[in-house]
Amino acid sequence: MSEEKENINGEEKGFKIEINSPEEAAKEFTEQMEAEIAEDKAAEEVSTEPLEEENMEFAGGELGILKKQVENLENILKEKNEEILRRAADLDNYRKRLTKETEDKVRYANQSVVKDFLPVMDNIEMSLMHAEEGSPLRQGIELTIKSFKDALSRHGVVEVNSEIGTIFDPAVHEAIMMDNNPEFENNAITLCVQKGYLLNERVIRPAKVKVNKI
Repeated sequence: MSEEKENINGEEKGFKIEINSPEEAAKEFTEQMEAEIAEDKAAEEVSTEPLEEENMEFAGGELGILKKQVENLENILKEKNEEILRRAADLDNYRKRLTKETEDKVRYANQSVVKDFLPVMDNIEMSLMHAEEGSPLRQGIELTIKSFKDALSRHGVVEVNSEIGTIFDPAVHEAIMMDNNPEFENNAITLCVQKGYLLNERVIRPAKVKVNKI
């Protein structure tokens, strides 16, 4: 009786009240949620497109920076390798120079002693000029000179070739006089005033000579 009164009152007021069942309410709520989720997803896809482009641009910039850093590191590595090679070459040259200097010190260690004996040799050879040919004195002097030269030779000492007619060589000869002799060619040695000597191929005293100039 009361329900009929409520319906009549509702109809009199101009509206109708509808009450859905629980199943219909749940269905309506599910559809509404699905629609909202679809809208959110569409909006998210639209908003991520410019983000992806920005990320690609950012990644491209980062890649360029990394490439530049790699190039710089390669240049530094190349410079360091060249520096190492230069230093290795310098060290090798220094080692060779030091080895040669050490060898030269050993080879020419007795140079000063040999030079002191050369005037003695000169005096002995000059004495030979005053000894008679075939005399025992001359034979003794010649034997002494030979022994002296053999001893010097064992230590690397040899005479400079300064025989008459030999062409003047400024590396081993010292011109102290000039000659004008048509019997000899130009720059030929016409007289040896003092013998010269080499120690292990190094000049320790040049030969003093007279040179022909035509």
